Amino acid sequence: MKKILNIVFGLIIMMNLSCGGGGDDSNSGFDNNNNSDPVIPAPKASVLSKPDNNSECLEVNAVKFEWNSSDNTDSYTINVKNLTTSAEISQTTTSTSVEITLEKSYPYSWYVVSKNSGNATANSQTWKFFLSGTPLNNHAPFPADILAPKPGAVVSKGSIELSWSVSDIDSSDTHTFTVYLDKNDASEVITQNITTTKTTVNLSDLGTYKWRVEASDNHGAKSNSGTSTFTVID
Repeated sequence: MKKILNIVFGLIIMMNLSCGGGGDDSNSGFDNNNNSDPVIPAPKASVLSKPDNNSECLEVNAVKFEWNSSDNTDSYTINVKNLTTSAEISQTTTSTSVEITLEKSYPYSWYVVSKNSGNATANSQTWKFFLSGTPLNNHAPFPADILAPKPGAVVSKGSIELSWSVSDIDSSDTHTFTVYLDKNDASEVITQNITTTKTTVNLSDLGTYKWRVEASDNHGAKSNSGTSTFTVID
């Protein structure tokens, strides 16, 4: 009997040693080196409020911009662009409104970037308005937005569709378009007085092309999209 007890006791000691006995808890299953920073939720995009999209603004001095607060956001950066001169103004605030003095008699676009302490940001939609100062009977259409090929795009030679969009404060106006395209300064007319917002061109010569769209309303007022580029490859 004593011999049997000694054997059992020996087996117990061996089991303790094989299971890491001695108080070493280094393999306890807990990660003692887990020092990862907490995840910061990405901010949400703001919803713009004023000035209304495609509207005429009659502010006497400064234009008041307003938008809705967005989740997970600490600050907002508003970006305003003169669509004729391409001059841009940016201003950061923790509020959901700001007043900015702008030059009158020009069309503008604006959008808001939501930010927090993380790396992610969120952009609102881009809206447009015309700052007239005094009411006008007719407004030039807003400069056309280039849709395709996107600025800087690379496309294969052959039949290439050029497309754009346009908006106008005067909703009853009709529009025609003249498209310029070449490899130098976008001064060569490839089509004119068309009523559609797209046209097709056949390009076999490789290289970088420049193009722009001139929009005209039925009252003779015009606007220019500005020059965009794309590259044709084999």
